Amino acid sequence: MKNTHSLALAAVLASAVSASTAGAETFARWAFDRMGACMGALSGGEGDAADWDGGARCVGDRLGGLLVDEAARSLTEQGRAAFGEHFSLAHRMSWSPLGQGLAGELDAVVPLGFAAARPGADDADRLHGSAFFLQQGVTRWTDAHGFRRNDMRFGTAWRFALPRFAGADVLGATALVQESVERGHQRVVLGTDYAGRWGHASLQHYLPTTRWRPGRPGHQERAAGGTELGLRFDLTTTLSLDAAMGRWERDDAGRTTLDGRLGLGWWPHPYLRFDAGTGLGPGAEGGAFRLSLNVPLGGPRQRTRWEGLGALRLAGGATAVDLWRPVENVGRIRTIERVAPPGSATDGVTVRFLRPSAPTGGTAEVEVVLSAPAAETVRLTVRLAPGGGDSPAVAGVDYVDEPALVTIPAGATTGRATFRLLANPALAADRTLTVTVARAA
Repeated sequence: MKNTHSLALAAVLASAVSASTAGAETFARWAFDRMGACMGALSGGEGDAADWDGGARCVGDRLGGLLVDEAARSLTEQGRAAFGEHFSLAHRMSWSPLGQGLAGELDAVVPLGFAAARPGADDADRLHGSAFFLQQGVTRWTDAHGFRRNDMRFGTAWRFALPRFAGADVLGATALVQESVERGHQRVVLGTDYAGRWGHASLQHYLPTTRWRPGRPGHQERAAGGTELGLRFDLTTTLSLDAAMGRWERDDAGRTTLDGRLGLGWWPHPYLRFDAGTGLGPGAEGGAFRLSLNVPLGGPRQRTRWEGLGALRLAGGATAVDLWRPVENVGRIRTIERVAPPGSATDGVTVRFLRPSAPTGGTAEVEVVLSAPAAETVRLTVRLAPGGGDSPAVAGVDYVDEPALVTIPAGATTGRATFRLLANPALAADRTLTVTVARAA
């Protein structure tokens, strides 16, 4: 009696996730190896002062070469030729030592020609017009349980200058759709934002459009709905005070929680940013620290310099950067989680028969493998089922139709189950079996 490849799809998906995780880890090591040569300039040698400006340019050049190469440069040139000078690719890589690890974001801004900005003659960045563009991007990150996630986004933004106000303040309206590649969560994000002399503000409403889906073993999750107000007050040209407050869904019963953030941002170089802060409110997370590398993609490298603590903002206002910047704070899809009901499907789990065939009246041994070490004890129900093809096995004739309980302890990734096959003397041809897995009651 042979097992089929009915689980081939699950196996392929699990292999893709594993390969993707391994690839991200390899990429991280490669990126940091490439940047290692720049650390000497950033830290300084024996008796030498740190060359922050040269070190930051070195990071940008090396990381930019790693990420972009000629393909991205060509794409940027073609995009600007087709859609105008404001077409751009924006990239940010960030690292946090407080559990979030390495993350990356990539966004493409595609201007629509009928809404163009009109720069002034004296200042090419000062605006007196409007901008309408499409945005498509992805955020790659690792959640608290060690699972890699890729959250896609696509939508539009419309911004316009307010000439009646000093500094040509910019006001905008945005609408995006997000989707989790791995989990299938979807949500709509509607918002408005403002940029002016003293900083930025945004108000965004998050509306989930999908229900509960399989999450980590033994659990289900879905996108959380909520509303969040964000504020950034520019203390100097490189220092900002950041605050946010939001109300989010806490569970499927309709209860909500209030949380917020308060932090300080320092952008001493165009390629480099430091953020530190703490959570506010009953639903807030703990402290946070993040180092971000903002590398320009495509086009010639602009000469940059270390700006330190910057200068006081005594004048100025919104610029082309504010008018055409990608929609921010719409990266990771926030989720809520619950214990999966008994018998519900599981995700991140693959199953395989340890032997390709078994004799009638013998046994079939099955191995269950998690995509990551279990954060807590996982109990799964494993059951044989008829396979595919022209000759599927018959329950009660070829095998005992009873589930087996597989317990995987915390920190482990595998478990096994053994099934007894019924003796069937009338069997004239091979029959096929498959296996199903669900959370145990």
